[in-house]
Amino acid sequence: MSIDAASADLVREALESTTQRQRDASDPAASAWVSANAGTGKTHVLTMRTLRLMLAGTPPERILCLTYTKAAAAEMSTRVFNRLAGWVTETEEALDKDLCKLLGRMPTSEERFSARTLFTRAIETPGGLKVQTIHAFCERLLQRFPMEAGIPPGFSTLDDDLGRTLKREAIDRTLSEALSDAGGPLGKALMTAVAYAVEDMFEDVLSAAIQDRKWLLSIGRAASSLEGLDDPLRLHEMVLREALGARSGIGVAGLQSEMAELIGEGQLETAVRVLGEGSKSDQKVAAALKAVGAANSANERIGALKAALLTQDGKPRARLATKVIQESEPGLCALLEDARDRLAALTREELALKCVEATLALVTLAERVLQHYNDAKARRAALDFDDLIEKAVSLLGSGDSDHAATDWVLYKLDGGIDHILVDESQDTSPEQWRIVESLANEFFSGLGAQETLRTLFAVGDEKQSIYSFQGAAPEMFAKMGAKFAELAENAGQKLKPVPLDLSFRTVEPVLGAVDKVFADQQRTPGLSGSAEDIHHAVKRLGEAGLVEIWPTETPHDADDVHAFSPLDEHPTATPVERLAARIADQIAEWIANGEMLGAKGRPIRPGDILILCRKRKPFAEPMVAALKARKIPVAGTDRLVLTQQLAVQDLMALGDFTTLPEDDLTLA
Repeated sequence: MSIDAASADLVREALESTTQRQRDASDPAASAWVSANAGTGKTHVLTMRTLRLMLAGTPPERILCLTYTKAAAAEMSTRVFNRLAGWVTETEEALDKDLCKLLGRMPTSEERFSARTLFTRAIETPGGLKVQTIHAFCERLLQRFPMEAGIPPGFSTLDDDLGRTLKREAIDRTLSEALSDAGGPLGKALMTAVAYAVEDMFEDVLSAAIQDRKWLLSIGRAASSLEGLDDPLRLHEMVLREALGARSGIGVAGLQSEMAELIGEGQLETAVRVLGEGSKSDQKVAAALKAVGAANSANERIGALKAALLTQDGKPRARLATKVIQESEPGLCALLEDARDRLAALTREELALKCVEATLALVTLAERVLQHYNDAKARRAALDFDDLIEKAVSLLGSGDSDHAATDWVLYKLDGGIDHILVDESQDTSPEQWRIVESLANEFFSGLGAQETLRTLFAVGDEKQSIYSFQGAAPEMFAKMGAKFAELAENAGQKLKPVPLDLSFRTVEPVLGAVDKVFADQQRTPGLSGSAEDIHHAVKRLGEAGLVEIWPTETPHDADDVHAFSPLDEHPTATPVERLAARIADQIAEWIANGEMLGAKGRPIRPGDILILCRKRKPFAEPMVAALKARKIPVAGTDRLVLTQQLAVQDLMALGDFTTLPEDDLTLA
């Protein structure tokens, strides 16, 4: 598909503007805060800035680039070292061309000479170029200053598998203690928690609770700071009751007593008699109220009251009596309506109290699990990833650390850090920002802002945030940008805001659909800018693309079949299987009909198609099966569990049989 001259001019102007913005963002003489859409070359700009910093004379060890994942760190390191290695062997003409593209001007003779030597300097410099995840940086920091951080020298870092194992052991030990002392606080908490547990989610909830350990620890610290309150659970209960709207000092039993006594026996008899003489709808209410009087226990009475006065979801019934009875018996109707409203309020309070009760039980269990988990880490002299962040925050003076030790640590950090680059800033948590802030504060204050050129660079996009994952707080990107801009201005420096909106990756119809989604601010409350600020420019202008929204697949009820005719039963496909079949049918139709791929000028091939899933389960396996059933070549899933594969299971069975030949079942 071709584009007209006017569109070509637009693309050319956008490219020139983006190239200039990328140079502004990579300028080693100024700090920059880059808001970049997907596919606009964030890693490219990071690489450019790192190379330009080194060309400007910055020693590699004084550059710190913090990335979000190990894969991102490896990708950027590879790009930087490939460019540096290329500069060593390139011809003068090729080197000048490359440097001119990078700098936006012809290089000087000093820059040519420096470019030839940077690879060796980066390789041989102690410490080298630091491109690492925030957790790797914290681990390295704590290894250098274990005594100042209050941790064992030579500590190890728990990987995810060992961390899960230790948590599993801590949970098992806690449950064992609770069961052995059923009358104690732990045993009572377990009985309460189990009553509210949903199937096999109990352990997952416990794991999630200890994952958010700051919440547990903050309650204890807050309780210890209040005079006359030494029980953290008591403080937690007070906070929860106030937040959820439950009165102080009342329990579930007290609430149920109030519910049971909402309507007296005489009032109940009168209501049953009057409503029983009314219309059919009045008689239904009368029958329900009659069941209240016939109840044999308080729980039965409350259940009957709720059935008579409330809807199934606990809301007040809109009408308890017809207009005729409302006019003839206004006092009785007012009494019933008051009882209805009070019952609805008490029901909400009952739910709140049960929530408080379940939460306190969970806190009691989680605190003990966390204690056992911490003990297990201490025995191994190990820290997990959350510990690395927490200890580093404290060490760098962002918490309750000793400021003298903090100054010493900052002074000794690898001879100092002059330039900080933060990748994927929208997914940086508040604690991680505190680490960056501690390192960068000196850039914009006192002698640190005057002795040498020191810069801060961050790139991110709130729209791409993995919300809540590992504490991601996308709103912090704009907040920290404004804060550092103010610090830079007060120090007589400048923090450049640089937007990058030209997508090199995606076609116009897709980006147009994205813009339409984000145009409604009510649906995008997490973004700091206005709807007008959200725009995606397109380099691949004129190339084909299509966004389709298919109707959702819903579960189908199975056909009723006679109990003694099982062969007549036909199992219904799940929504996932039906969706996979629709996608596979569409792909098969493209290939069979020779659907043209406009960007390549040829028919579509299976290798041109990429199917994206939000999660591997439950969609990936049915999708692969549907494609294979239609004989469409497919690469398969990118992750599999070896022990679940039939060939591996056969080999394991063979191993079992060779060790125990008498095992006929394994042989079979």
